[in-house]
Amino acid sequence: MAERTLLTNARVLTCDGGPDERPVAADVLIEGDRIARVAPGGLDADPASARVVDLRGATVLPGLGDAHVHTSWPLDFVFDHAAVAAAPPAAHILDVAAVVRTFLESGYTCIIGAGVTQPQDDLLARDAIDRGLIPGPRIVPSGPMIAAREGLGGDGEMMEVASDATQLREIVARQCDAGARALKLFISGDGVVPEFPSEDVYMNDEMLLAAVEEAGRHGAFLTTHARGSASVAMAARTGVRIIHHACFLDDDALKALQARGDDVWVCPGLHYLYAMVNGHAEPWGITPEKIEASGYHREFRSQVEGLRMLKDAGVQILAGGDFGHQWTRHGTYAAELQRYVELAGMTPVEAIHTATRNMGPAAGFETGRVREGLLADLLVVDGDPSADVTVLQDPGRRRAVIKDGKFAWVNPEVHP
Repeated sequence: MAERTLLTNARVLTCDGGPDERPVAADVLIEGDRIARVAPGGLDADPASARVVDLRGATVLPGLGDAHVHTSWPLDFVFDHAAVAAAPPAAHILDVAAVVRTFLESGYTCIIGAGVTQPQDDLLARDAIDRGLIPGPRIVPSGPMIAAREGLGGDGEMMEVASDATQLREIVARQCDAGARALKLFISGDGVVPEFPSEDVYMNDEMLLAAVEEAGRHGAFLTTHARGSASVAMAARTGVRIIHHACFLDDDALKALQARGDDVWVCPGLHYLYAMVNGHAEPWGITPEKIEASGYHREFRSQVEGLRMLKDAGVQILAGGDFGHQWTRHGTYAAELQRYVELAGMTPVEAIHTATRNMGPAAGFETGRVREGLLADLLVVDGDPSADVTVLQDPGRRRAVIKDGKFAWVNPEVHP
């Protein structure tokens, strides 16, 4: 018989309702790794047949997810990608283990890779987590990022490089054979490197169509670094699943996204731009002059406007924030949700949906809602995140994280 756990005296935010859903008093019965019942008003339970855990009025919601994760970036990362690439692999993988543990302890039970610096980082971490050797979330693993020969990353120092559709297909096949399931292409520039402006486009439809087809043959999918509108439109019309950034949008890009319906997600990384333009990176050498040269002020304003357009158009948005820089430190991942509320006109629950019920289908997991039959990946917090989404940023309010129906982390300050 499957192990049974009953969470009693809880308030449950199911993420199965509308944008103004509030937590309701309910018990949650877990059988094995699945949610067996969500019972408003409570359940009578025989302590002999289930482990009974009294949550004393805490809120239960789905475990959170982040769709733009670089597990390679250590907790003390300072934008030195070359140093990470050159680090001894044995020491480096301990940094990766610390990163995935931090995600779990922050309430994140699902992450989607967005490119690694050492080729096996996501794969080794996922396998160690699955074997129970280290704590961490579910991982959709990525491989090294992939660039076009003439584009950002085309020097080959940090990314794999393709010149045409044939080469790109070969790279995708090789990474998929190694185990990658979220393959990231750099198809636009990035203003932080001024010689590669954000509006640049470096691949073409033929290349992306080949890559999408090859990934699909292996049960994998593509994600793209696409900041400018032309790159967003190309990614959308060719079948890319997750489009990162989408800072500049025009009518063509918006129409291409809408035409895909529920088969595409935009992952903006809004907090990263917010931190950059508000001087949070200045202590680490990102001066106001560099920010001005990057065009990030204009890009930030455009992204805020674009997020409102995407929301109004019904395009699915995924939380994910390129976290790991010292100005967007590991463990502060839920700041992305705060920016959606403050800047993009979302309710707290709509922001939470980007990290829960939107995340499960994008990642291919049966997660993201507190619903009977789904996997029991849950977060327990004090307070009401549907009224104040910043509750999710407070380590002192996190009581526990449940993954696969088991308590994967319990706050030692709350439950000594």
